[in-house]
Amino acid sequence: MIRITCPHEDNIANAARTGRWDDSTRDHVKQCAHCREIAGIAEWMGNIAGMDAQAAVLPDPKQVFLNAQIAALQVAREKALRPLVIVEFVVRIMIILALAAGILWAWFGFRSLAASSLSAYLHIPQPLLISAAALLTSLITIVFTKLVQPMLIEE
Repeated sequence: MIRITCPHEDNIANAARTGRWDDSTRDHVKQCAHCREIAGIAEWMGNIAGMDAQAAVLPDPKQVFLNAQIAALQVAREKALRPLVIVEFVVRIMIILALAAGILWAWFGFRSLAASSLSAYLHIPQPLLISAAALLTSLITIVFTKLVQPMLIEE
């Protein structure tokens, strides 16, 4: 990291803290962006330090304690539920894999049925029967997906 410094940095910071600006420091701050930033930060910090601590509005300690207890309970709850979240993820993956296996099984079954048995009985061209098997497999996929969708998507 390159640190940008200016030889007048200490004088500018002192002038900003004390409020005693002379002509040379004012002129330098107008020309030097680094010192301008130092002066702004020093004035801002001086304003914060000058604030009356009694004027600050503090929250109710009971509310702060209650919020801390709620946050601690939330963290404990999330920690306790972490194994269930992992199991839920694994179950979702297993459902997806079972759905994919079922779709493949249906496709191979329908395709072999269309390629061998049905073309002899129905006198329909084999490519048309295979396309119908693909369409039937797609429809079954859509139905199973709609049935399984509530288990896979958290709401």
